[in-house]
Amino acid sequence: MFSQINFLKDEIDNFKNDGFVNNLIIILYSLFPLFLIIGTALSELAIISLCFYFISDFFLKKENIFKNKLFYFLIFIYLVLMINLIFSFNFSNSFLRNFFFIKYIIFILGTINFLSKKKYRISILFKIWSVILAIFALDMFIQFFLGKNLVGIESPLKFHRVSGFMGDELKAGSLLLGLSLVPACFLIENGKYKNIGFLMIILFLSAIFISGDRSNFIKSLIVICSLCFFVKKELLKKLLILFAFLTTFVVIILSNFETLNDRYKNKIFSKLASNNFSLIEFIDKTEYGKIYYTGIKLFQDNKFFGVGNKNFRLLCEEKFQKEFLEKNNIVEEKFRCNNHPHQIYIEILSEHGLLGLLTLAILLIIFIRDNLSFILKKRNLLLSCLFLVILINFTPILPGGSFFTSFNSTIFWLNFSLFYAIKKTIN
Repeated sequence: MFSQINFLKDEIDNFKNDGFVNNLIIILYSLFPLFLIIGTALSELAIISLCFYFISDFFLKKENIFKNKLFYFLIFIYLVLMINLIFSFNFSNSFLRNFFFIKYIIFILGTINFLSKKKYRISILFKIWSVILAIFALDMFIQFFLGKNLVGIESPLKFHRVSGFMGDELKAGSLLLGLSLVPACFLIENGKYKNIGFLMIILFLSAIFISGDRSNFIKSLIVICSLCFFVKKELLKKLLILFAFLTTFVVIILSNFETLNDRYKNKIFSKLASNNFSLIEFIDKTEYGKIYYTGIKLFQDNKFFGVGNKNFRLLCEEKFQKEFLEKNNIVEEKFRCNNHPHQIYIEILSEHGLLGLLTLAILLIIFIRDNLSFILKKRNLLLSCLFLVILINFTPILPGGSFFTSFNSTIFWLNFSLFYAIKKTIN
């Protein structure tokens, strides 16, 4: 697709002059997609390592983090999590996620400070991400068409879902939605690699589609469609061409692969039509609807503080489940337990209660208020894409992974940090 040497030439020249420790930090950031593909233990180790470095850096350089408004934004989240921990039904379940959220505070502030100091650092990061994720997406196509990927891995739900290098973890769609569209937009904004960036967007959207992850495919379309309102006029034409290519690809795949046709067309559009295109009625009759129903009932029992972070899974414990069903007069056919509610607002309501929901609403309003006008003024494709990729996590009704798992938290807070680092460089 391109010559990797020329692709990274300018960045490598700067990299050589940046010092050994800084080079190690840049390498860690550049390999985050690879860490998440291999397993979250690696991404967690990378975050913790970076935190130790940033703590020492803050003290050595006497950085005054208290001047940063984001510090208070993040401390507010931490305090709410501590209150949630105090009222948690199972303290040990909630402790690690709530107490050690402090690592994300250090990580975010340190990332913004480090990446914004030299523009080439952001550039090398996104270029390496684009290479890693392009290989990952192409490997998904190999698994989709041949049944096995480059190293012989089969998907655990063969013919229905594609996992690529992630093996038994069906998170390929989440990974690509969270990390692939942003580096593609960086290449487009860069100008020199504009056409490669558009080709990558087509590749990544197509890969999310064949992954069978319907929710994340819909979310990725929402992000790309929303970009039309933020980009400069000269990019609109190419975005329309992109949609034409993607539509053609989707039609061809649905026409030739019965399992995906059933997964997308029959299980979404046909069932939506049978429910008079009411999304709420449609969801209510699915397995996700049962989990949502359970989560709402759990919230009604614990309105103010919820049951505590990571405690939705208590429903799967026999004693808790029996008492819960009897207390709420729930027919077992309507009930379904799981590790988490699979919908961010129901997760917040059931595990964090009204306090958690109010906190989320306040923070979303602040984030949008402080950044929307700036984005509309600058019309920067990269910053706009990051803004939308952050907000898409809070889409109502559509299912998704747990917001507080290591995998999803790493992607979210990494994008959050990059957004403010790039905004700082633009300013």
